Amino acid sequence: MRFRRISWLVIASVVLVGLARATFDEGPPRTTEEQVQAIASTIKCPQCESQSVADSDVAASRAIRLEIATLVEEGRSPGEVRQAISDAYGERVQLVPPASGFAGLVWILPVVALIVALAALSAAFARWRRTPTSHATDEDRELVDRALCRP
Repeated sequence: MRFRRISWLVIASVVLVGLARATFDEGPPRTTEEQVQAIASTIKCPQCESQSVADSDVAASRAIRLEIATLVEEGRSPGEVRQAISDAYGERVQLVPPASGFAGLVWILPVVALIVALAALSAAFARWRRTPTSHATDEDRELVDRALCRP
């Protein structure tokens, strides 16, 4: 029983450490090129199918990357750059949904689903661990003895 608890604690700690490492990155981009790459990776190519401006090499993507570089060099923040690109090309170019409003559900629903799934698993495990409430009576034992004694 003790080994089982220790193994669950080890698994939980590995999962938590993995989530923590995945959550924290190296910080904001330092150079202009890194900033342009980071912003371009969150904007969809207007001509390509599910490809970011950073990954695409069509003329429209090159033009958007150039516009991003110009805005970054002017000192605009990443949010302002994304808003300027959205204003110019429409909301359909955003690869990352906004964190507020109805689109914010994209960020909340997976977390809620994970919490519900963990609660359901916890309840199922607790139910499986319970000892049975019924016990064999003398009649049950006698019935089993008779069934086993017959050829």
